Amino acid sequence: MPDILFEDDYLIFVNKPAQMVVQRGYDPDERILLDIVSEHVGRPVYLLQRLDRGTSGVIFFSKRSEMNVRLTRQFEKKRIRKRYLALCTGELAQKQTIDAPIVRIGAIKFGIGDGGRRCVTHVEPLAAAASASLLSIVLETGRTHQIRVHLSAIGHPLIGDWLYGERSEQRPMLHAAELTLTHPASNTPLVVRAPVPDDFIEEAGRHGLRVLSPE
Repeated sequence: MPDILFEDDYLIFVNKPAQMVVQRGYDPDERILLDIVSEHVGRPVYLLQRLDRGTSGVIFFSKRSEMNVRLTRQFEKKRIRKRYLALCTGELAQKQTIDAPIVRIGAIKFGIGDGGRRCVTHVEPLAAAASASLLSIVLETGRTHQIRVHLSAIGHPLIGDWLYGERSEQRPMLHAAELTLTHPASNTPLVVRAPVPDDFIEEAGRHGLRVLSPE
């Protein structure tokens, strides 16, 4: 069971390890996070968001179906805020917003293209070197591979992103660091943060960049 970041009678937030699959994919025998969390809770839980296999960090599940409508409404009204840490290739020192539609261009790949759904990514550099940059990223929309596609489109793909950058043995250096929402039962703000994993910190260090885990 991954580390539990927050749990009550309604929600459970866990720190997803990189390379763990969230939901059932092509391999019916693969151990998935949804099943692991359901076993911990003792009954099925509900998945309302997703993280790619290679992405680490905070993800939450609903324990009660009656809460799902309220949570889904928060997603629809963009009241759930997701902040990521990313390590991209090259020096990216300018704060910017990437507003570009994303379309499917292959069986597993997406790209920028006319006719796609509007996608908005807010990028804030935290530190930059010639070979790599540490970014804080907030999504205004949440599409499949959005961060990976947008960073690749501006010439700064994620380090380790074999699909949108250079071939690599690493996983894409992307970490879901913080998730903010309104608790569906108490109607109070809830902020949950996930510690930065060792592989992310070590990769940043190879480029002379220092990463501080969210407090």
